Amino acid sequence: ALAAGAAAKSTILKASMLSAQTPAASGRKIRFVSIGTGIRGCDLLRSARNVSTGECVGTADLYTMHQKAGQEAYGADVPTTRDYRSLLDRKDVDAVIVAVADFQHRHVVLDCLDAGKDVYCEKPMSHNVKDGLAMVEAVQKGKRIFQAGSQRVSNIAFKTAAEIYKSGRLG
Repeated sequence: ALAAGAAAKSTILKASMLSAQTPAASGRKIRFVSIGTGIRGCDLLRSARNVSTGECVGTADLYTMHQKAGQEAYGADVPTTRDYRSLLDRKDVDAVIVAVADFQHRHVVLDCLDAGKDVYCEKPMSHNVKDGLAMVEAVQKGKRIFQAGSQRVSNIAFKTAAEIYKSGRLG
């Protein structure tokens, strides 16, 4: 775990590096697809509807019920497929949300990175150090942006709790 943490530290991007890749700089929306439209994938798609700088251009899931749920979560006009690899072949896709079963994270993330896509992957990133290191290496090699989900720590309640703790008010 220590090795994975050290390797991951080297891939942290500074805000100035990201600014060139933001929609404001290019004047266009980030076009993304979602692989996995089960419970968590649909939660992410519902949240993504509120982000004006992004546009979902496709979803993939093996199950018809999940495909329909993804369209309900983001919009009925979003095309869906069972084969996520067809979405990765698209040149108009900038990024991918990976919300598949945990044991599939390594395989799907590596496919996304190999296709030159930036990736947001639900937690846990991996179940072992070997898988985590393989993903970190692929991110570095492809010079891609990768984020593993941990929304809890970006929640305003946790930010407020951290401020209270730092202020010394807890005693």
